[in-house]
Amino acid sequence: MIQSMVVHKNIVAICLCSLALFALVAKSDQARAKPAFKNFVESLYPEAAAAGVEWNTFEAATAGLTMNNSVKKLTKSQPEFRRSIGQYVEKAVNAGRVKTGRAMAKKYRRTLAAIEKKYGVDRYVVLAIWGMETNYGGYIGKSDVLRSLASLAYIGYRGDYFQKEFINALLVIQQEKISRARMQGSWAGAVGHTQFMPSSFLKYAVDHNGDGKRDLWGSKPDALASTANYLKEHGWKSGMPWGYQVNLPKNIDLMDADDSFKNWARRNVRRTDGGKLPSSGNATLFFPSGIEGLAFLVTENLPAIKTYNFSDAYSLAVAHLADRIAERSTPFKGNWNTERPLNKSERIALQETLLKAGYPVPRTDGRIGLEMRAVIRSYQNRNNMPPDGHADEDVYKAVMGR
Repeated sequence: MIQSMVVHKNIVAICLCSLALFALVAKSDQARAKPAFKNFVESLYPEAAAAGVEWNTFEAATAGLTMNNSVKKLTKSQPEFRRSIGQYVEKAVNAGRVKTGRAMAKKYRRTLAAIEKKYGVDRYVVLAIWGMETNYGGYIGKSDVLRSLASLAYIGYRGDYFQKEFINALLVIQQEKISRARMQGSWAGAVGHTQFMPSSFLKYAVDHNGDGKRDLWGSKPDALASTANYLKEHGWKSGMPWGYQVNLPKNIDLMDADDSFKNWARRNVRRTDGGKLPSSGNATLFFPSGIEGLAFLVTENLPAIKTYNFSDAYSLAVAHLADRIAERSTPFKGNWNTERPLNKSERIALQETLLKAGYPVPRTDGRIGLEMRAVIRSYQNRNNMPPDGHADEDVYKAVMGR
């Protein structure tokens, strides 16, 4: 009996040792798979050096850099992808933001006129982006941008995007001869009055006031001109509106969604605010919340705004805020379709499934642009659904066979 108990104890001890060894090996494997944050940052130097970052810059900028553990939670709190589009636009284009925008339009009238002349971009759209991004400079962010970018890169958010932006931020520090302390911005790494990511800073930031610096933090003229330059380089067409809210006649052919403004007028499409449609140019019929909601005719200038933040809600809010600041439109009329927006994984699954079914899906990254809306419209038409081109739950369930 005693011998049996001893054997039993030995077996238990062996098992416990095995479990401890297994846990140690597993922890060791995990450590190899995921290096310490400090080691991860140091491992980025070869890539940074290849991009042109000097060792002195890298060493000084990364000294004492620590992990920001709050960024993972913040990646899940972006309002333009959580609220319905109607809720987002109505909250964003509020009376206070419109009033301040008009005051800023007067205060910086000469600067904005010069920027508009040089870049051909509507000054009120530039103002609206400023208002949307930082409430006209009211809060431009106090996060340590390098720390934020390194932390986002470490957790692997959005693949290697933030790793590249981390290196771009080092280049900004080096080229502009600024300190890491100066590189303050949002938790996601955007900087300045109009929130440029480091890659956009390197490509599109300009020195508008002629002091030899591209200062998006301290110089409002630099920040506003940089935004105009960004939009110009992303397809903004001078002298063209972004679009209009419209009323549609009954039985309009929704499949014929691209037409000239002249033909839209001939098809009895009317601006909701009572104004006239332009006599030249083309526009696409756009239902941002589906056929049950509001309808718009939009030009290629709306997608240009959308490159700033790839969200229908954001781009429409900027466009409408610009019109309200300029006093060239009234608030949108009618009721938005209240719905739950598809999340990113659902949008990707929708695109991948349609691509497998033979539809000409332009990309499978979850982004729904006008090209993707045309694909959805084609699917809807073939499946006896109203072809509004809107990616909603009904389309998702139909495509996924649910």
